[in-house]
Amino acid sequence: MKKTIMSAGVFLAIGLITCTNQNNANSQVSKVEATPKQISDNMKSFISIFEIPSIEFSRAVTFYQSILDIKIEEIDMQGTQMGLFPSEGQMVSGIIVKGEGYQPSSDGVVIYLNGGDNLQVILDKVEANGGKIALPKTLIDEENGYFAMFIDTEGNKIGLHSPN
Repeated sequence: MKKTIMSAGVFLAIGLITCTNQNNANSQVSKVEATPKQISDNMKSFISIFEIPSIEFSRAVTFYQSILDIKIEEIDMQGTQMGLFPSEGQMVSGIIVKGEGYQPSSDGVVIYLNGGDNLQVILDKVEANGGKIALPKTLIDEENGYFAMFIDTEGNKIGLHSPN
């Protein structure tokens, strides 16, 4: 069992290095090996895209538009409904998705949305728009600011983070 896990880890590392080297194939210097530092230096963000599963697509879009004061563009891509968060000037793209294989959950990976200067402004809108506060605004420490968690209208656990 340990050998299988170790083999999977090695293949994952090789795949990551290969993908990084392929992305840099057009550069003048070709890297044979990439250290973890080189990999992280080439990435502006460790997150590229996040997807929030939904059951009632329009309800989910309305919820996020209301609490974040944004306009979400709705599209249909081959039978999958998608709500695109505004991405201009952003390093990460967010999407609300309704389609086969997408199931909302409060278990598993948690994403933290940018709560702006003070996440309480967003948190105050959660319950009024059909969500539930899972963890109120909580101080991490003076240097790292605050976080909170809520359950959206679809049952997903989502975090918020802000400096104040």
